[in-house]
Amino acid sequence: MLFERHRTSDGEIGKHAEKGRSIDIMRREKIEDRRWRTEDGRFYFPFSIFHFLFSAFCLITLTGCSTEYNLATQQQETLIYGTDKEVSIGEAVSVKMEQQYDIVTDVDVNERAQRVLDRIAAVCDRKDITYFIKVLDKDVLNAVSLPGGYVYIFKGLYDELKTDEQIAGVVAHEVAHITARHAVKRIQNAYGAMILQGLATQSSAKVAQGVNFALISLFSEYSQQDEFEADRLGVKYLKKAGYDPSAMVEVLVKLREDQEKSPAREYSYWRTHPFIPQRISVVNQAITGKLDFKDYLNLMGE
Repeated sequence: MLFERHRTSDGEIGKHAEKGRSIDIMRREKIEDRRWRTEDGRFYFPFSIFHFLFSAFCLITLTGCSTEYNLATQQQETLIYGTDKEVSIGEAVSVKMEQQYDIVTDVDVNERAQRVLDRIAAVCDRKDITYFIKVLDKDVLNAVSLPGGYVYIFKGLYDELKTDEQIAGVVAHEVAHITARHAVKRIQNAYGAMILQGLATQSSAKVAQGVNFALISLFSEYSQQDEFEADRLGVKYLKKAGYDPSAMVEVLVKLREDQEKSPAREYSYWRTHPFIPQRISVVNQAITGKLDFKDYLNLMGE
């Protein structure tokens, strides 16, 4: 009978378990709250305003769905928002990009880059947007494209590109990311992750924080599938524009050498555009229409 006095009913067990879970949740929330606050108690975000701006636009503009055929990917794709909103996002982010980085003002540099872009844009799979290109005055070997037609090349990479064909190799790859809507799809995935986490009903600070958690992985590097697709499309655009597509291989070899020399360099091209050795094989296959044994081994090694 003494033992019976200390027994707990199933209902009481449930209450204790629920209370324990609530305490655990509160404890974790306090830890997370401290992690994202400064010493004076204000919230901060460890990612750049580039990421935060995407987060804000995700919350503001992602409404409704439509299904359309993407000429670049040759697939029916479900999109949460259309071209107009995509362009608005790209335009807003480009403003912040140009506040963060100085723009090269050399007329010859800008006209050369725009001339190359215009040739690629004229033959690409998306004619519903206008394409822009600028060179950012920073000694970094990288390039980036934004939704809606915006392409940026960092001066560090531009200075390494000795011919128009090599510039075109970089530009065609970035334009391909735009035509395939890779960034758009990643934003949609981030938005979906936010919904699944129940963040849509949280405070604005928590929502922005949650979306940033998703975006930090999306914008750290492209997926292998996205990179390979952009390379194949890039080769197609180079051929149609009259450029020698082997220049894309030349650029990738330069970038691979940079990776081998400086594996820890921040902002490097290979950090946001990984799988360079495998991409060389993919580009060679796209150019020749066949896969030699060396490239086969290279791809199988991934």
